[in-house]
Amino acid sequence: MSAQAAAAVGVSRPELDQGAAPWRRVSVWAVGGVLAAGIALPLLLVRLDIGTYLITLLILFFVQAVVAQSWNLIMGYGGIYSFAQVALFAVGGWTSGVLVHSLGWNPFLAILISPVVALVAALGIGLPTLRLRGVYVVLLTLAFHELARVFAVTGPRFISGGGYGLVSVQTFQFGDAIGDQRTIYLYYLAGLIFAIATFVIWRVIHSPLGVAMTALRDSETYAVSRGINQFQVRLVLFAISAFFTGLAGGYSTHYNGGISTTIFDFPRIIDLLAMIVIGGWGTFGGPILGAGIVIGLDQYLVALGDYQTLILGLALAGIAVFAPQGLWPLIRRLYESYLAPEPLAPAVEVSPAAPHDTSEEL
Repeated sequence: MSAQAAAAVGVSRPELDQGAAPWRRVSVWAVGGVLAAGIALPLLLVRLDIGTYLITLLILFFVQAVVAQSWNLIMGYGGIYSFAQVALFAVGGWTSGVLVHSLGWNPFLAILISPVVALVAALGIGLPTLRLRGVYVVLLTLAFHELARVFAVTGPRFISGGGYGLVSVQTFQFGDAIGDQRTIYLYYLAGLIFAIATFVIWRVIHSPLGVAMTALRDSETYAVSRGINQFQVRLVLFAISAFFTGLAGGYSTHYNGGISTTIFDFPRIIDLLAMIVIGGWGTFGGPILGAGIVIGLDQYLVALGDYQTLILGLALAGIAVFAPQGLWPLIRRLYESYLAPEPLAPAVEVSPAAPHDTSEEL
């Protein structure tokens, strides 16, 4: 056969499995339904007596879920035991707050700068940190957390606010919108940030980059032997995680009208860690589910005061014993066992040369 004939025939290649992780696609109808429900939900809740309170909880959920997902991306999927997430959140919040409070920027413009500064800070942490392993990563990231806390408390007055933080930062303004209408606009803005962060993180997980990071997490030696650049992959994950964490921090500053140094308190780290562990470590939906559960528990148990942390600790211990992989994998297994439709039986290919009964053909 000539070269031209071979080119005409072409090389027969098997089709890509679209269900495989790097090429996984989400249903357009599912996305459209979720977006429609998210848009309509505040318009329905505002008609209830406690509607504004519920919308406020949803805004808090959006912010916390973004930070929890970002942390889970590097720790649950990437295997990087970084404890600098709260510090990066604070970097984003303080950046946006200083730009608005001291330089007079518009809050909507300032929150676009906060993730960039958080990303730069993450690269500064990641360059030395990602060359370390195990407990040394934890110690170095905790050292950055403490360094950021000390600077926020004792730094220049336009940053530290005399040790109390920035307590009077301009909030988001939506023209003449006040009351419930303004709360709805804040909900939509937080929901937009949550939707973008969730989509990007989902896309990263179900991409060749996601395959590379899980390979490094499961067997670093094997992944490196297959040509994966461990430092480059982990640095990219660090940057993506810091970007959305800083964006959430900027939004939180202008939503609350300020940012306090109490954000560095240890219970903040425990709450975020509880969201990841309760929902499901190293799963996509786990941090989202965990954020909803922890925020709900915090509001339900707020009357217990100091015992609130004790109850959360007991919940973490119970999850570690009875569902060590978290609630999200448990819920998925229950769904697949009792509610999911039965998969179709695979087609059996029979060779034409195989013996068969011809009576039915006649």
